[in-house]
Parts: sequence; C-alpha cells; structure tokens
Amino acid sequence: MSVFKKAKETYNSIKIPQELDYIVNKAINENKIHKKRNIQIYFKSATATLATTFALFVILLNTNESFAKAMEDVPILGSIAEVFTVREYKEEDEIKLIDAKIPAIRNTGNSDLENRINYEISMKINQVLEEAEKRAEEYKEAVLATGGTMEDYIPTKINIDYEITYQSEDLISFVITKSESSASAYQEQYFYNIDIENGRELNLKDVLGSNYKGIVDKEVNKQIKERKENDYENNLYFDKDKGGFSGIKNEYHNFYINQDKKVVIVFQKYDIAPGYMGIQNFIIPNTVQI
Repeated sequence: MSVFKKAKETYNSIKIPQELDYIVNKAINENKIHKKRNIQIYFKSATATLATTFALFVILLNTNESFAKAMEDVPILGSIAEVFTVREYKEEDEIKLIDAKIPAIRNTGNSDLENRINYEISMKINQVLEEAEKRAEEYKEAVLATGGTMEDYIPTKINIDYEITYQSEDLISFVITKSESSASAYQEQYFYNIDIENGRELNLKDVLGSNYKGIVDKEVNKQIKERKENDYENNLYFDKDKGGFSGIKNEYHNFYINQDKKVVIVFQKYDIAPGYMGIQNFIIPNTVQI
C-alpha cells in the first residue's frame, strides 16, 4: 500500500469536530474575499473547492487540539511528489541565445532517490550546455574563417524545457528536451520514469514484463511497416543492415509513459531514420503493469 493511500485511510478515520459547519462557511466566505491569498494548486484538475478544503485543514490544525493530534498520524500532509522548475535562466551574447528551464523532483519521501536524480539532471544539463556553447563558438569561427563577418553569423539558439507526461501517486514520468539551432536544427530528449513507492527508476522490464523485448520489437516493426505503406515518401526508415531498427537493446531507457499509461518508445534523430524525419515515437499498446 502506498504512503498516500495509508494517509487517506488515516484521514478518513478522523472524527470531525462539531464546529465544522461554522468553520467551513467561514473559510468559504474568507476565500471569496481573499482570493489572492489562496494557496497555489499545481494540478490542472484542482478546483476552488480543494483550496477551501486546504484552508479548512489549516484552521482546524490551529484551533482544534483533537483534530491536530489526529493529523499527526498522516505522513504526507502537504507533501505530494512533484516535478518542478528548480532553475530557470536566459543568457544572450553575440554567439548564443539560451533559454533553459531545469526540472527537479521533490516530496517523494525518498531523499536518496531525489538527490541522485536531481544531481544527474544537473550534471546532464551542464554538459549539454557546455557542448552546445562549444559548437556555437566553432560555428562562429567557421563563418569568419570562410570570409564571413559577424553580421553574417546567426547566433545559435539553445532551448531546454521539460514535460510531465504521466503522474500519479505512485509514478512520475517526464521528458527533458534540448533543442539547438544554428546552421541546422537538432533536438534530443532525456527520459525519467520514477517508481515513487519503491524509490527507483524504471526500465522496460519493469513496465512491460519479462517479455518486453518481444513486445517492443513486434510493435515497432509493425508500426514502421504501416507507416511505410501509408506514406512511403515521408517514412524512409533505414534498412536493418544500414542502421535501421533491428531490435530493442537490453536496458533501453529512451521511453516515457503517456497519459493513457502506455509506454512510448523513442528513437533520437538519425537513430533509425534520416534526420529530416526527426525524433521517432512508437506507442506500445500494452498497459503499464505497475
């Protein structure tokens, strides 16, 4: 049973004080007058009712001793796992334009997991930015070396952003995307699929079972064939003997989980197809097992 579910059971067993009706009405009225003081809710499906309920919790915790004592048994009050922007910055000079949002995770109940993943993300982004800036400098030097001027040079645009593709009380999946454009455009993605309850990163075997390789190989080959049949000119996948898809590799980590709780296998630009086709995604129909 997850920590969230345990907390829910504990909360449901709490005896509500007799003054509840008065406090509810008071909280609602104050909520209408002081909208700007509402606590920000990060989930799109949340409503004003949730904000009022949270305000009620705070009032009861501070005014009713029995209620406050009971809530001490709830382990995650106000602590729901989330992905958030830990750092955001923009930098601009004559050779580059950087716009970056750096994500991190928190409130998982596992500090070791958080520290490891957040450190990994930080190191990866630093490396990506250093390499992108180096390429921008090399491109500038190439323009000047071939007789061009700084007026001919177009600064390299480097963008880093992230998207949460799936989130529940037990699982978070998100994708970091780095885009870089100068003489040509290039995009690369990095994937994080986190089992919150067990404090680990997931691999394909975890989410698709022991036959994950057979499942993925069959589905990717099937979808490649269908795409070629439907629009061959725009789906010129490489042949297997020329770098095309020849089967998923063990411990393949380029995947995420979508809102339908399906695995999406991702191949970076040039991996299995010409660069103009960009990043290739293949949705696996099997529902994630965890």
